[in-house]
Amino acid sequence: MTSLRPIITPANAARLSRVRQLGPVRVSYSSGQRLGFDSRGAVLVAKDGHPAHLRWWDLRTVSDHPVMDSELPLLDAPAVAVGELVLCIGAPALSPSGLWRPSLKALSARDGSLQRQEFLPHAVTTLCASRDGSHLLAVMDEEAGLLWDVRAWRPIRELPWPEGEFSVTACALSADGRFAAAAATLWSDDQRGVLWLWEVASGGPPWTMPIDASTAWSVAFHPREPLLVVGGPTQNVAVVHTEERRLVRTIPGFYGYAYNLDFHPEGHLLAAAHDGPGFALHHFDTGEVLFRAGDDNDLQSSDAVFSPDGRFVAWGQGDGTVGLWAVAD
Repeated sequence: MTSLRPIITPANAARLSRVRQLGPVRVSYSSGQRLGFDSRGAVLVAKDGHPAHLRWWDLRTVSDHPVMDSELPLLDAPAVAVGELVLCIGAPALSPSGLWRPSLKALSARDGSLQRQEFLPHAVTTLCASRDGSHLLAVMDEEAGLLWDVRAWRPIRELPWPEGEFSVTACALSADGRFAAAAATLWSDDQRGVLWLWEVASGGPPWTMPIDASTAWSVAFHPREPLLVVGGPTQNVAVVHTEERRLVRTIPGFYGYAYNLDFHPEGHLLAAAHDGPGFALHHFDTGEVLFRAGDDNDLQSSDAVFSPDGRFVAWGQGDGTVGLWAVAD
């Protein structure tokens, strides 16, 4: 990607247009894509489907064809790009202990070859990386969450769950590494969404905040302020103060719900992919919709994410390609 594109701001966001379409088109594609940039903006990874389809592109080249494009035995958790690695969760296989276990896999971003592998004790529903790529939070269905040091390739600590039956849909790490968060659904007579927030160094149980929705779909930390946002199947997004442990406000107007949320690196814009064929950019302070785009495929919900330099938005399109959007010349 060229750095000559202007940084996206509230003043120019309305002038976004698609500048690249990363392929190829997938004729039989019908499910949403989970997307992520590495911390340098050099690699963009996409994962979707059953069986899992994993692809990534080297954005330092002019080619719109992926470096890797393959169906692999992976769990539903998204893949993340960290430096020269692509990390994903392998489906259960026979571990050295003789038990069937899922695994954390590190693939070479250059050619897809397996570099490292660690078998995990429980099923993993989602994972996320810190902005600098140093830590990975593997969120497990049972027992606890797991904070993993990618560079040292070892666990740092477990993050204990509260009691009860639940499913975890999304996770995030704060920019300073102080906090971890998960969006989840509590299964009970009164099903409801919930936010869990851990202060990582303490190793204690999370602070819990119910969400005014039946489930919580997405969570993202503000890159510069002690705030996070939580989205679910309502048109409101909750803004939470992480240090004061309180709901600050709600932002209305998220058409089609907030399937995933992602902050611009400056913090003034919030990208929201809808439960359906589209995404929008919102002014974080006011909630105003500054840009909206979509296609005619209503069978998929795909991520919309900012590049680390704030010059591009990637969004998974209905034909299985990924569009890169930037401010028009």
